[in-house]
This record gives sequence, C-alpha cells and structure tokens, in this order.
Amino acid sequence: MKDIKRFMSPLRWATVLISLSLWGTTPAQAQTASPAARHIQSYYQQLLPTIQQAGRLSVRERDRRFTPAISSAFDLATMTRLAVGPSWSSFSGAQQAAVREAFARFIIADYASQVSDYSGESFVVEPQTSPEARGGGELVRTKLIQAGGRTVTINYLVRGGRVIDVYLNGTISDLATRRDEFASIIASGGADALIKRLRERTESLLAG
Repeated sequence: MKDIKRFMSPLRWATVLISLSLWGTTPAQAQTASPAARHIQSYYQQLLPTIQQAGRLSVRERDRRFTPAISSAFDLATMTRLAVGPSWSSFSGAQQAAVREAFARFIIADYASQVSDYSGESFVVEPQTSPEARGGGELVRTKLIQAGGRTVTINYLVRGGRVIDVYLNGTISDLATRRDEFASIIASGGADALIKRLRERTESLLAG
C-alpha cells in the first residue's frame, strides 16, 4: 500500500514561505486583485505567525493553530468527495462523515508536521485569475521562490470563495493524485479501510 503521506506533497510546498507579496504589483494595484487571489493571500498571512514560531512549537500546537486558517480557506468537504471519486456514492452517510473528518484532520496534521523552520523562501501571488474549465472555478497562480532562485509554480483552484484543488508545477492535480491512491485502499477494504488508514497516519504525524 502506498503511503498516504504522499498525498499532501503539492500542499506541503505552500507552507514553507517566509514572506508574502502580490506578484508584480504596487500596494495600490494589489487592492484591485481578484477576490480569489486575495483569498489565497489572506490564507498565507493567517499561517505566517505560526510559521514564524514553528521551531518553538510542538507539532500538536502547530496543528491546533493551523486548523482555523486551513478549515476556512479550503472546502474540505468538497475536496474529500472529489478525492474519493465514484466510490463516494457507495459510502453510507456515517462513513462519508467519518471520511470527511479523517481527511480534514490528516491534511492539517501534515501541514503541522512539515513546517518546522525557515529556509529563505518567498511566496508571490498573481493578482488576476483565469477561468478553470476542469473545476468550474478560478485558477490563482502563485510561485514559491526558493533559496538559490529556484521557482516552483503552485496554482489553486478556487470555487465559491474556497480552495477545492491545488496544482503543483502548475498542472499536477493534488486531488487526482489522491484519487489514485485512495482507489487502491478502498478496493481492498472499502470506506472503513480508508478511514482507518487516514486516522493512523494522522496520529503518526502528530506524534512527530
């Protein structure tokens, strides 16, 4: 069975920032950025105080502090359903609720376990978005600029004011990656196996 820790690799990049700005804009221009772009900017700004203190905080404390920002910025219920894919309709109501909870807790725990210090990165958000036909929302383009000048593109699909997918290198869908991984777990043990695996991985991350 493949490790669920891999599912969060696109999102993990987004939590190693050290400074925030709107790509190629003056402060006045930044005020005219699209609502979706401002949503991503606000999200990073909410994470920043905890990231600045990450080295002095336990993984469980980082998890506690990250929970409000991540829960607000991401449509975790929709992301869970899309990540599970066609099998979602075969789950009972109780199983769906349990998967949603386990999935959300796993995402936040993975953030908390990965953010431990600064490495000189900066993060920029392009102020204007473009329609995204695949998800019926807006694509917010961002860049992670690492020490040494290497740039990683991370795009966010925002629908209804919240993130529903993340694209690493601009094109690799986080949800599509998860869906492939989840399929093998569900095929071998159904919803209960997925719930169990997500919970186990979350506890392992928080034990840190």
